[in-house]
Amino acid sequence: MKATKYAPMDMQQSVVDILSGMSLKEKALIANMDEKSLPYLQYAFDVYISKDAGDDPQTGREIMRRVWQTLQRTHRIRIVRERANS
Repeated sequence: MKATKYAPMDMQQSVVDILSGMSLKEKALIANMDEKSLPYLQYAFDVYISKDAGDDPQTGREIMRRVWQTLQRTHRIRIVRERANS
């Protein structure tokens, strides 16, 4: 089977689809992982997208990285401090 190359828009749509299927807890867990831990998620992402990506493991890694980067911006747990009223 020949590997399928994702176009940038197709890859972005895959990221959107994956994120829409994740729970808030899953999003927060992945968002707070460091980049070195991402290979541990590789198998799960490969299984999820294998029907679309064919045998191209690089596609799975790139989609996983984009999901993580998106969640880094949107779902990281941050300390929120109350501002003093002026």
